[in-house]
Amino acid sequence: MTTITLPKDLEAWAEAEVAAGRAKSVDVLTAKAVEGYRRQLEAFRASLDEASADVKDGNGIPLEVVFKELEALYPDE
Repeated sequence: MTTITLPKDLEAWAEAEVAAGRAKSVDVLTAKAVEGYRRQLEAFRASLDEASADVKDGNGIPLEVVFKELEALYPDE
């Protein structure tokens, strides 16, 4: 098993969650957090793959158009 060291504030929060009965253990809470992060990252990567496929199929928005729209929304930045 891998040992994970949490920053003190996260460790205190995780221990408080366990003490309050909202988590079975710090290990379980950490595993669930990592699993949630993995799901989010996989979903984000899938959306990038889908967007890339759309562009390859000619269904994308040219980057120049995106930049012009952003400049119109945020002219002073």
